[in-house]
Amino acid sequence: MIRFALVAASVLGFVLTAALGNMMVPLLRELQRAARGTQPDSDAPDSPVPTMGGLCLMVGTLAAVGVGWLAACAAQPSLLGSDRQMTSRLLIALLGSLAFGAVGLADDLARIRSRYPNGLGLGLRRTQRLALECIAAVLVLGLLALNGCLPTGLILPGAGYVECALAPLLWAVLLVAMAEAARVADGADGTVCGAAFAAMLGLMMLETQLGWFPLAVFPAALAGALMAFLLWDFPPAKLHPGRCGCLYAAGAIGCIPLCIGYAELSIPLALPFWVEGGMVVLQVLFCRWKGRPLFAAAPLHRWLEKRGMSAVNIFYSLCALSVCGLALAVRLARWA
Repeated sequence: MIRFALVAASVLGFVLTAALGNMMVPLLRELQRAARGTQPDSDAPDSPVPTMGGLCLMVGTLAAVGVGWLAACAAQPSLLGSDRQMTSRLLIALLGSLAFGAVGLADDLARIRSRYPNGLGLGLRRTQRLALECIAAVLVLGLLALNGCLPTGLILPGAGYVECALAPLLWAVLLVAMAEAARVADGADGTVCGAAFAAMLGLMMLETQLGWFPLAVFPAALAGALMAFLLWDFPPAKLHPGRCGCLYAAGAIGCIPLCIGYAELSIPLALPFWVEGGMVVLQVLFCRWKGRPLFAAAPLHRWLEKRGMSAVNIFYSLCALSVCGLALAVRLARWA
């Protein structure tokens, strides 16, 4: 019966996100046209592809998780009074993901209000954005600590689970760094959604393997929503996830493993994000050191574009990288 709940959550996430996308595309397009100063009925070929599509992911996933969790509880009533605090862990994972998505939404709104020639500005200032992301990370860790769910150690290959006093600080840094890396990946058609889709499938499998099968309704719902969104974002894109979609996906990849006590699994699962963000960090550091760029372009999807790779092939390449990260996460889970 719980398997039926996972299927229902995935299907509902797909249907709701697709329906919301159909409704929101014209609304978001008009919003960006207004920001550019063009006429509402303008059909110019350079009309911007609507952004902030992450709102569809957030709303569709939330509704699908609610239905899936109710079905799971109906099949297994002990979940409501479980000493493992299943419901608390699920709600904290959802809240943490939505908190990071809200930071991305604020960034998107700031980009639109800036009225740059292409309709999108730079967004929030770095200090503002980092402060909001830190608040979201502290909120998640605080709620986990209050409910007695905060992991106090990490898995090390060959050593198993090792207690670490600095673990909460490491998890906070991990969540913020992942959000920043996903923000850098924004702009590549389908990259974030494709990588996050593979990560959600992996989390469904890992939660089953690690004994948290009922909590898989969240990654199941988000996987269905991401699949629907990929249909919109596949070239030629009709709707971009925007910063809110990127940070929401990153928040889910970070918060779901953290809430079941295996935060380190998010490191390999977010491998494409780390590569994207890592290239930018290396580019900046090398420029400051040598006064010239290390790469012809950064992040990775820009570098691949400069080498003549099409958007579809870039999508496939980064999805393959995500599958490699999933394989590493499965290997890491065996040390638990």
